[in-house]
Amino acid sequence: MKHFRPIWMIALNFVREQRWPILVLQLWVLGLAALGLLTDFQREREDILLMFKQLGMYGVAFSVFFGGSAIYNERRSRRILAVLGKAVTRRDYLSGLLLGVMLAACLFCFVLGFTGSWILGGIGFSVLHIWYLMLCVLAACMLASSVALFYSTHLNPWMSALLTGLTLSVPGVIAMKFGGAWGYILPVYSLMRVFLKASFEDSRMLGGWAIAVAMGETVFLWLAASWVFGKIDVAVAVD
Repeated sequence: MKHFRPIWMIALNFVREQRWPILVLQLWVLGLAALGLLTDFQREREDILLMFKQLGMYGVAFSVFFGGSAIYNERRSRRILAVLGKAVTRRDYLSGLLLGVMLAACLFCFVLGFTGSWILGGIGFSVLHIWYLMLCVLAACMLASSVALFYSTHLNPWMSALLTGLTLSVPGVIAMKFGGAWGYILPVYSLMRVFLKASFEDSRMLGGWAIAVAMGETVFLWLAASWVFGKIDVAVAVD
C-alpha cells in the first residue's frame, strides 16, 4: 500500500489538473439527459441513440488527448523533476499518469452509462447491454490512452496524437478488410464497432475477447513506455 500511495497521488493530481476538460466532457453527457427531457422518447429514440454513440467516441478522443499531453505538461511546468526527486521511479510515475487517465475515463463511462440507462433504458434499450457497451468504451479508452502515453514519452502532444491516430487506424483498416484475428491487433476499432453497431433490436454482447486483449495490450504498452521513458532526459526543457 505504501508503494501504491505515490502512484495514487500522481493520478489524483492529474485528474485535478485536467478538471476542466473532464467537466466539459461530463456536461456533454448531461446534454444527452436534457435531450431526453425535451424530446419525445419513442419518436426520437434513434436520434437519442446516435447522440449516445457520438459521446462514446468523444470519450476515446479525450483519452488520446489526455494520454498524449500528460508528460509534456509535466515537463513544461518542471513539476516532473520535483516528483522524480522524491524517490518515485519513472515506471511509478507513468503508472500514476495512466491511472489518472483511467480514472477520468471511468468517470465518463459511469456518467454516460447512468444517463444512458435512464434515457435509453426507458425506451426499450437493454440496461445490461448499455453497461456492457460502457465496458467496451472503457477498454478502448484505456488502450488508446496507453498508445498516446507511449508516444508522449518522447514526442510533443500534437505528434503523439497524430501517431496515435495512425497507429490505431491502420489495424482498424486491416481488421475491416480481413476480419478474424486481425481485429485483435490494438482492437480499438473492434471495440468501438461493437459500440457503434448497437441497436434496440440487437442486444448481443459481442467483443468479449477484444476487451481482454485490449487490457493485456494496455499493460504491454505501459511497460514499453516505461522502458522508453527511462532513457529520456527529463531535465531538458520543452517548448
